[in-house]
Amino acid sequence: MKNTLNERRKMKKVLIGIVAIIVSASVLSSCSGSEESASSESKRNYPIKLINNIVINPATAGVRVSVTNDGTKPVIPTCNIRLQDASGTYKGFDQFEPLEPILPNQSKQFVVQLTITNEGAYYANNFSGECYAYTTDTKSNAGTEVIVYDIEDASWGDEQWELDENKEWPEDAWLGYGPSFKVNQPTGTQMDCTFTAFDKNGKVVGTHTYRGNTLNNGHVIPYGQNTQWYIEDTEKVVKSVETYEVSCKL
Repeated sequence: MKNTLNERRKMKKVLIGIVAIIVSASVLSSCSGSEESASSESKRNYPIKLINNIVINPATAGVRVSVTNDGTKPVIPTCNIRLQDASGTYKGFDQFEPLEPILPNQSKQFVVQLTITNEGAYYANNFSGECYAYTTDTKSNAGTEVIVYDIEDASWGDEQWELDENKEWPEDAWLGYGPSFKVNQPTGTQMDCTFTAFDKNGKVVGTHTYRGNTLNNGHVIPYGQNTQWYIEDTEKVVKSVETYEVSCKL
């Protein structure tokens, strides 16, 4: 009976030792995996540009910026923005992060108020900014072609204006042709779109490329205040357009 009890005690010690080894190995493996995951992340910068800036009062300036996710994964970047005059006498700084992730190929606009030193908001007009995140994402969707559908003629002029007494178009009338279409991308996705217009005989009437941006239904609109999505031309040319081919790339 005594030998049996000793054997049980020895067996218990062996089992405890085995369990301790397994637990230690598991902890070490977990730590190693965490270190490996952390080490695979690197700092990535994301494009940021100034849309406009205004003077709110002598000590405060407002800036509107656009931040673009040119990667392949959603991201919440940290953004540093600065506004100052050429000499650096009047300057303001702020840091912000979006409340929600920016999806791949999306651009989002943000409005930030900056306190300008020495009440120099009227003089601070030099903008600089940086957006970054630590991520494993090193890829880009740039150049990827997207699916385009629901292409329709969106030409203007032939029905919007009436001829004057000399049977001529008014001076403020303009004629232009271009397509309306949708793509299979989420809201706020930017892309370069090219359309080619053809007449009834299949002859090329004209072609045009511009920067586009998607609405919530996939409809593409021009991105940027001065971006032109159409081609201006004569009434004869505009009316000659029968079909379009459209392609868009991220």
